[in-house]
Amino acid sequence: MKRRILAPLLALLVVGLVGVLTACGSSSKSSSSPATTAAAANTAPAETTPKETKNVQLMLDWVPNPDHLALYQTQAAGDWKAQGLNVKLQPPSNVADVAKLVATGKVPLGISYEPDTIIAGAQGLPVTAVAALVPVALNSIIAPEKSGIKAAGDLKGKSVGTPGIPSDDVYLKAIAKKEGFPESAFKKVNVGEGLLASVISGKVDSIIGGYRNIEAIQVKDRGLNPTVIPVTDAGVPQYDELVVIANSDKLKSDTDYQATVKAFLAGLAKGNASAVSDPSAATAAMGDVVKGYPAKQVAQMVAATAPLLNNPAGFGQMDQASWQSFADWMKANGMIDKSVDASTVMTNDYLPAG
Repeated sequence: MKRRILAPLLALLVVGLVGVLTACGSSSKSSSSPATTAAAANTAPAETTPKETKNVQLMLDWVPNPDHLALYQTQAAGDWKAQGLNVKLQPPSNVADVAKLVATGKVPLGISYEPDTIIAGAQGLPVTAVAALVPVALNSIIAPEKSGIKAAGDLKGKSVGTPGIPSDDVYLKAIAKKEGFPESAFKKVNVGEGLLASVISGKVDSIIGGYRNIEAIQVKDRGLNPTVIPVTDAGVPQYDELVVIANSDKLKSDTDYQATVKAFLAGLAKGNASAVSDPSAATAAMGDVVKGYPAKQVAQMVAATAPLLNNPAGFGQMDQASWQSFADWMKANGMIDKSVDASTVMTNDYLPAG
């Protein structure tokens, strides 16, 4: 499973951003990161910034985009440096490798998805979600006004473009079941990399696999006035879209690693609060790292994303019962081949108090 297939954009950004990064655990003089230049004036006061900082690499789930709003705001504001960390935000060369890299200890922390984390658990990988970065589902049905689709039930008799990801097929099956018609009642079209283009051009009536805060904005910006239905409003159980993952084995045995995870999340909690309260500052924090979108769209995407980061239960909090329910649902629908105990793949123990 992977989020989307946008190879040209990925190649462009990886060439510009991939570098040699120091693994978690080494110490060095504090160094600046390209993402900090956009909001250098907001860095933490010198007296609160340790003279020595620990270098920590965070492997992103994808190229930098508005989903990572809280991460870049945290970095720009110096909230990690105030915790004694120099965090490098690294896009992956292969989006499917993030969990494996964290599981093998090649990178200390990563950004992944709740479904992928459960899949990793079913595969026996020592990976644990330690915080929900985006605590709601973003994957949505997106349909231009001209399609006539106003609700999930209107998909009957319509075409749905998919990126060819198995999970989206499972989601469509669940949506059809909830609406009381067979999956064959709508036409699935595998459009691969052309997900956005297929719906804008009218090749398909709707798409699944696009995000309500990203692709929905792009479709709207074309004047197509889309209906946007999160999959969790249409038959798929609630789940956390983006999560921070850590190495389960090291969480059990490595006290220095435990302290690093706690410090990372403490800094991120502050950055997340800033992103929610001041989206314009968070937009500036992302600076030039977001490629492929017009500036106007980036501002709209940030405005759509920021409210979704406000977790009613508190920053990063995940509900174990909800995770268990989703894991059981995944097993029942063939997304995993063995049962997963949610307590083995998620924990709130490293989140800051309050």
